[in-house]
Amino acid sequence: MPAIAIVGRQNVGKSSLFNSLIGKRKSIIYNQPGVTRDLIREKVPWGEGSWTLTDFPGFESEKNVRGDELTLAAIRSAEKQLDKFHLLLFVVARGGLTPFEADLAERLRRMKKPVWLVVNFIDDPQLEAEATEFYELGFSETFFVSALNHRNVGELRERIQTLFKVGKSKKKDSASEDEEDPPRHKAMADLRLAILGKPNAGKSTLFNTLTGKDRALISPVAGTTRDSINEFFHFEGKLIEVVDTAGLRRQRNVIEDVESISVKRAKEALEACDVVFLVMDYADKLDKQNKTLFALIADAGKPLIALINKYDKFRDDKETKAEIAADFADAQKAFWKFPWLFISASTGENCVKALAKAFELKGQVFEKFATPKLNTILKELSHSHILANQNIKLKYITQGTPLNRFILFTNKPVAMPVKRHLNSELRKRLHMTEVPILLQVRSEDRKRKT
Repeated sequence: MPAIAIVGRQNVGKSSLFNSLIGKRKSIIYNQPGVTRDLIREKVPWGEGSWTLTDFPGFESEKNVRGDELTLAAIRSAEKQLDKFHLLLFVVARGGLTPFEADLAERLRRMKKPVWLVVNFIDDPQLEAEATEFYELGFSETFFVSALNHRNVGELRERIQTLFKVGKSKKKDSASEDEEDPPRHKAMADLRLAILGKPNAGKSTLFNTLTGKDRALISPVAGTTRDSINEFFHFEGKLIEVVDTAGLRRQRNVIEDVESISVKRAKEALEACDVVFLVMDYADKLDKQNKTLFALIADAGKPLIALINKYDKFRDDKETKAEIAADFADAQKAFWKFPWLFISASTGENCVKALAKAFELKGQVFEKFATPKLNTILKELSHSHILANQNIKLKYITQGTPLNRFILFTNKPVAMPVKRHLNSELRKRLHMTEVPILLQVRSEDRKRKT
């Protein structure tokens, strides 16, 4: 499967071109250098063939990013991977080349693979005529586009199809191997995982460990991950899609527009997943911010496994382990008996256990219950003294979508303590003790307008 990389210096519109080529907004676009730090990848089915498109972080000279260790690490990591691709799209901006770009162009020319020049921000033919200086670079193909307005992007896409002779596979290498095995299609995944947590909890380390790849940039600086990046891998013969999300901070700390977009992407990943891995640094324990994340996951009705990271650092600390266990016992009373594990994302310790447990939780959530069984449970719940004391009668119950959502009809409104009681009892009788239940109680006791 041909692998294509979009490269260039910072803030020339690479992410806009990436989004325009794949036909959706996946890579974050923002008028600030260094927004993209990880490799953002997407499988693209064009015509009869399929390609993988990768948006690279913006390259820049080490002199210009001195003091910004995150950006420098991203650039160094990305440059090492250029050899893996079959075609490089070198993106520059209208207005002329910088000295760094001229040097980068020379380096790209020396690579034994096609390199096409894409001049961005060319919104009309007149601007195209004014940008002929770019032909002097001597690349075999030059395209004048406006990625944001999609001008000439279709022509670029068609030329790529022609290059790879629609449907013909290139010899597999490490860049295309990721996309061919396993196939990249959400409908084919047996399990969709989302990795959530506070900044710098170890989410990206866990992502890289699970997938066996170094796609997510790792740094001790909080806020390293901005885009949500996904990858597919096999576990015990099953296909898993995992999404690494940006760290979610307290809302009052989310002041940067880029981070606001990142938080939105993280929440979208939460909505789309089957199970959540909530990663926590052991030093934070179950602090207020992590409790907020628990509540966010509970509101979405998603099964979760709490993963207390860096176990290699506190394995022999009995006091810390006891404090964490006590915190989680209290949290389970407040939410539900969600599973939790001590893990080391860097060494992979207990990660296999976490994956096996994730499949168990999905099985609990995706079970369809027969109507007779639900009616039997409803009859059992009707004998509760709590309901009798408040003269509450249970009419009937239905299973909704998703399957851990239930709609219960009663003769009158119920108070929150009663709803919690019903939720707890329903979870117990359906053997869904480790996953959340979204219980909606609807009252038929409505006053008619006269």
